[in-house]
Order: sequence, then structure tokens, then C-alpha cells
Amino acid sequence: MATKSAKKSAKKTADRKAGATLRSNGLSRFNMHALDKKSERLFSALRSERRDFAGFAGAATNVSEMDPESAARLYLKQALESDSVPGLVAPVADGAVSEYRTLGTESIPLTGTTMVKFRQQLNKIPVYGSLVSVELDEKNSLLSVTSACGKPSNVSAVAKISPAEAMDTVKRAPGLKKALDGITPQLNYYYDADDSKWRLVYIAQDVPVGPAHKGKTAVRVPLRMDFVVDAHTGKLVKELPRTAMMAAVTEAAVDGFGTSRTFEAAKTGAKKTMVDASLNIQTFDFRFKDLDNPANALPGGLVANPPTWDPGAVSAHANAAVVAKFMRDTLSRNGLDNRGGTLISSINCIASSEPAGPREWFNAAWVGTQMVYGQRRNGTSMLSLSANVDVVGHEMFHGVTDHTSRLEYQGQAGAMNESYSDIFGILISNLGKALGAFDWELGERLFANGRPLRDLSDPTRFSQPKHMRDFVVTTRDHGGVHTNSGIHNFAAFKVMTAKDSSGDFVFTPKECAAIFYLTLTQRLSRTSQFIDSRVGAVASAQSLFRNDPAATRAKKIQTVEQGFSAAGIV
Repeated sequence: MATKSAKKSAKKTADRKAGATLRSNGLSRFNMHALDKKSERLFSALRSERRDFAGFAGAATNVSEMDPESAARLYLKQALESDSVPGLVAPVADGAVSEYRTLGTESIPLTGTTMVKFRQQLNKIPVYGSLVSVELDEKNSLLSVTSACGKPSNVSAVAKISPAEAMDTVKRAPGLKKALDGITPQLNYYYDADDSKWRLVYIAQDVPVGPAHKGKTAVRVPLRMDFVVDAHTGKLVKELPRTAMMAAVTEAAVDGFGTSRTFEAAKTGAKKTMVDASLNIQTFDFRFKDLDNPANALPGGLVANPPTWDPGAVSAHANAAVVAKFMRDTLSRNGLDNRGGTLISSINCIASSEPAGPREWFNAAWVGTQMVYGQRRNGTSMLSLSANVDVVGHEMFHGVTDHTSRLEYQGQAGAMNESYSDIFGILISNLGKALGAFDWELGERLFANGRPLRDLSDPTRFSQPKHMRDFVVTTRDHGGVHTNSGIHNFAAFKVMTAKDSSGDFVFTPKECAAIFYLTLTQRLSRTSQFIDSRVGAVASAQSLFRNDPAATRAKKIQTVEQGFSAAGIV
């Protein structure tokens, strides 16, 4: 896709618009949508140029008859080479022209559109965090383009160390849990925000690590990390957290809160186990073993019921079913991976690196392949952290993020990672309610004092900012991911609770879920910032409501913009 765009790049860079502003993640942003008035001129120009553009003029078949990837690639090629779209550039770095590798094609049931995603490459090397999303309508017509691309100049594309030498650097990092056989690091161009420069690096993904060693900042366990190693010097550049913490038979049993729940189990002879075949859910008991000990392999033993069901297991199993049905019925998503993969939970987990009381661990987490839940003492019994459905929804949506945008767990990207889980935790816990009756507090029943973890309606209640002017700059908590998430949470709250001139809510709960789901899964990438979420939410709403009357659609788009503006995300 580099034939003519290389010649145009210098001119287009000089003409670059505000829509492609360089941010702290080193990526330049651009967005255009067929239903955005600001983009009308761009789409009109592209349509008029199409008859003279070689790709379209020489196409053997009509674009409407092409497969979506071919059509999307053709539209992208034209836009990159067109002087009419100065904000969209194929960056040239040290003579190398950007190319775009297909990441995948996905049909989006919520909008009836198709999304084709591309990753930017230079010298056949991926640019970390880059993403170009091309959206097509039912006739393969271009609906939107969203891009975040980098220009890694003054960086040699030739590595001076081998992948094996890079792994030697990784192996020297503290806290590794086991041998790293089978992990092969990949070359990437990586923007080092600490030094404000691009590097050629090796990235080893999803490396299992244990508790931090003495002298290092404590981490929550269990944990996976991506290790970034400079491919020229062999030095460790960054450790990026990947773990975000915190025959059928119908059964009825009491959960952790003493509420009777109905759930599906499997029966073999006289034995019943916590297996929901219809939703592909399995729940295990880790029997208070230490997650920090490599000898203790997850998930544990499948929960069975002689003589009764464990209340913590009932909570985990029944609440997992609530989340699975929400994904299926509200989002048209088939499980965390959208492929119907097994949804696994383990209760009764502890971690020696986070000591609490005997058999207590005040945490829950998605650990890359499954959920793990700790517990706290509740009188003479234990209360599993799986008892709160909003907490379960929160943690499981870290799994959705892990399978889609893979937002880094640090800085603004990490705060959004937390915020999107909060948003869906709240939506799930309020299923069936009107927006006016929503409970915006998260996790208020987990602790004896009844104190919630967070409040989306007023983040400041729990020492979170709700506006960008109060953004907290810190090295703690991976750059304040649990603190600054309040800003994005408040933006979401303002979007969801906005009313029209008649006093009616602009959106339904299902529409709110659709907007934020489409943004998280289709418009964001690893290093996305708050502003990318705003741009993505607007684009998602434009596609979602494209068949609404123009005035109705305009009001909904304005509502999304105003919600983010209320939190200073502009």
C-alpha cells in the first residue's frame, strides 16, 4: 500500500489537521465518519476521485461484491494517497514507508457493519499500539476510518541482539515464576514515553511472574507481564502489567449473601458438578492454596455438591452466568473471547504476597485464562469476593479487554482498562432497571462497613478525580490506574444519565452498553488515551444510530461529546 502514498507523505504531513494530533503515546490520530458533518467534504472528495483512482477503475468486480478485507484495503489505500484527506498519512520513517498488515475482519451485529483492522508496519516490523479501523456498511461502502499511527524516526531497523539474548534479559527480571520455554519475543517499534523517543525492541508477551522481590514495588498476584527489551542495547526498557486485579440439571442453592440462586449444573450418576454446558461455564475450588506457589496449578478441583453447594461457588457460578447472558443477549458476544471459550472461575484462592487473615485474600482477578477469587472472614464463615455481581462483571470484562483492545495496564490506558470494567460491572449489576433507578456504587456489599469501592456518579467520594484538571500524576498503582479511572467513569456516567428537553433519558441502558462496548472492542488499542475513547465513542454512536432521523442522531452524538467534555476529556 506504499506505491503513491510515499510521494504524498511529505505534503500531507505539512497539511496535517488537528484530527491527527501527536500525543504522549507517540501516535498520531485521525478519524472520519460518513455521518460526521466535519467529514462530509472528505467523503465527497473521495467519492469524486474514485472513478480516476487506479484501484477502483481497474477493479475486476464492483466494490460491493468484494470481500470486506479487499474493499477496506482499497478504501484505505485511496485515502492515504489522496490530497483531499491530509490528516490521514502513511508515515515515512528513515526512508521506510508504512505498510498495513490485516489484523482481522469482524461483523458487528449491534451496528450491522463490518470492521476491518490493520496494524501499521515499517520494514515489516509492527508499530506497537498502532491501529487502523476501517468500517464498512452492508453494501461495502466506506463508513468510517479511525487511525493511530507512529513515525519511529532515527531508529535502526536492525537488531543488535538475538531473540534468545533478549529472553536472557527477561529471565534476569525478579519474580519469574517458572521456566520461559515456548515464549518467543517479537520485534516492535516502541515509543518510550519516559524518554520521549522511539526504540526498536523485543517484546515477550504474557510472561508469568510471582511476587515482586525485596526492594521493588509490590505487585498484586497472580500476574502476567509483557517485557520490553531494547533490541540494540539489550537493556530492559519496560515491564508492562497484563493482569488486571480484582446432562444438564437445574439447581437452587444459597449464595454468599444468603440469597437463593438458580443455576445449571452437570449430573453424572449421583454426582453433580458446577458445569453449565449451555453457557460453557465451569467453577472450581482452589481449596485455599497459594497462587504464588508454582506447584499449585490452577484451576483446582471442579466444585461438587456432597452434601451441599458451597455458597462462594454458587456466587461465582451464578454470577458468571449473569455476565455470560449479558454478553450474549445485550452485546451479541459469544463469551469472553467471542468464540465460545470456556469461562472458568476458581474460588477460595489466597496469595502469600498479599497477607491478610488466615485463609483470607482481599482480591479477585482475571489472570489471562480464567477468574480467581479471594475471600474475607464474615463472622464465623467466609464471604467470597465473587458474591458481588458488579465485581464479577468488572473482573470478567478485563477478560474482554484482554481479547480485544488489550489496553495496557498503566497510565491513561490502564485507567481506561479499569474504567471500562467498572462501566460494564455497573451495567450488569443493574440489569432490568431503568436508568433512573441505577445504583452507581461498585462493590458496596463486599466489606463489613458497607463502604463501596467506587462511585461512578461521584468519584470524588472515594478519592478519585472526576475531571482532567485533577488528573493525578504518580508512579504508584501503575500510574494511578485505580485513581484516574474516576475521570473516565464520570464521563461515562454523564453520557448514560443525560436527558433531553422533555426530561427523558437520551439513551436506554442497552444503547449505553452498545456505545461503550463498540468503543472498547473496535476503536481502542494498547496505548490509547482518554481522548481516543471520546473519539471512539462518537464514531461508535454515529455507526450505531446511523439509521435514526438526522435530528435524533445529532442529539445522541452531541450527548456523547458533552459527557466526555464534562470530565475535561476534550
